Amino acid sequence: MKKLILLLISTLTIISCSETIEAERIPWTSTSEEAKALFDEFLTNIERRQWDPEIQEALFDSIAKLDPNFFVPKLFNNFKDADERRVLVRLAYENKDKVSDLESRFIESNFERRINGSIVKQDQIMDAIIADYPQYYQLRIWSGDIKNGLDVKASEKRWEEALEINPNSFEANVNLAFLHFPTGVNFTMLASDDRDLKKAETLLNNAKKILPESSRPSRFLGNVYRAQSEFDKALAAYKESLEIIKEYETGDKSDPYANSLLMVGHVYTFQEKYDEARTYYEDAIKISNEFWKVSIGELKSHTYMYQKDFAGAVFVLSEIQDQIKTFDIDTIQKTNYTIWMETAKFRAFGHSQKQDETIASVKKIKDLRSSSSEILLANAFDDTEKQRILSNLSNSNMELDIWYNILFGNYDTARAQINDYNSMAQKELEFDPNAMNNFYKFSGYLNLMEGNPQQSIAEYSNLSKVDMSDDSYHSYFLALAKKAIGEEEQSKEMFVALANDNFATWQNSIIKNLAKAQIKTNL
Repeated sequence: MKKLILLLISTLTIISCSETIEAERIPWTSTSEEAKALFDEFLTNIERRQWDPEIQEALFDSIAKLDPNFFVPKLFNNFKDADERRVLVRLAYENKDKVSDLESRFIESNFERRINGSIVKQDQIMDAIIADYPQYYQLRIWSGDIKNGLDVKASEKRWEEALEINPNSFEANVNLAFLHFPTGVNFTMLASDDRDLKKAETLLNNAKKILPESSRPSRFLGNVYRAQSEFDKALAAYKESLEIIKEYETGDKSDPYANSLLMVGHVYTFQEKYDEARTYYEDAIKISNEFWKVSIGELKSHTYMYQKDFAGAVFVLSEIQDQIKTFDIDTIQKTNYTIWMETAKFRAFGHSQKQDETIASVKKIKDLRSSSSEILLANAFDDTEKQRILSNLSNSNMELDIWYNILFGNYDTARAQINDYNSMAQKELEFDPNAMNNFYKFSGYLNLMEGNPQQSIAEYSNLSKVDMSDDSYHSYFLALAKKAIGEEEQSKEMFVALANDNFATWQNSIIKNLAKAQIKTNL
């Protein structure tokens, strides 16, 4: 009851913030008015980006009971296992002729992405829907999500359109702010030259006014300040988010609280106060779910990488792998988490030039991937899905082999593998317009190592500024190539930017010290 009262209070807050704008919402097809109202409530919770999973699942189940033939909500099921989610998508698709034109096409767009694996076709269908139904800001938000993996400028346009229709959209304000972030969110951001931290700050302050009981704007404001090395302001924002979580947020508070603790740890990491950072990471791990225990554990390992203590990093990663064995999760998840940590160990071994350990790590990753793929293949719906699983396995293993061979100077082998990878990536372009990106990155990396900096730059130039903006690993090698051909000033600017990047990524943990060394060399 307490949860429901708090949810009602939050809903009333949204209504009060939106008094001046009555944004038109999509009219859903259902025999139950109550089911439609509950679905709108469900979507509002998603838009707020602050929800209690128990309440959301209860809403989802209630909608299904009130109207089993209310098909669009079935696309939003995030509570069941992957097989059941696919069944529901197929069920909606098989019944798309029973709903409105808008809903039918929306169902089709989801089917193309989630069953056929084509984000391109999903995007095309969504564009056509918006052209015919321009009044619904929700469609533009969802379209922006899709375009974020295809064309970030188009994604920005969609979210700006959503904000024009509904200035009080919390999600549109936050999403647009994300595009201008320095790095560090699960979005494709604008190219670094196009980012505006002041705009991000303004949008996040708007979001704070729209939904003051959400901790997210404060937490993300901390990221904006941290990017500018304003560590005191960043700490204040993160601590404000912790207080908001304590006072206002409902449901299980462990994830957002752990996230804010994690951010405090990042501040100390980039102040080179590694012991303090590890304390906050450990506190975050204690209250986190399985996914975040693994994720934060890897970040804790980075603190040792920054100190060039590769053995310390491997020790932490091995500890996490032991913990994963005790997690009460399915075999696929356990395997994927173990692969995640083993890949981090591969990077530590490879960049400390421990060849035997690296070879062993490669074998372990491949064995784990094979085991996971066998389970996926056994549960695949059809031959098309089986082919996608096998293709993903082959591509991932080849990427690992290429990386290993470049790291240890086996350039002829790497060259042959890159040529094969090119052929495979070309075939994926129909489904993923970014399928060639890793080819260009590996090719740029290899050409540099082979002593061809000009060709290295040419390969990297096939990538957009967006593709390179948040890839500090390959940005470093591009900077080296520019230095090699005499572009000293430009390379120095790149090294300085990499050395001053205050965001915790695996790339940063390897590159930051290398960039600092290059700066010293240039002085």
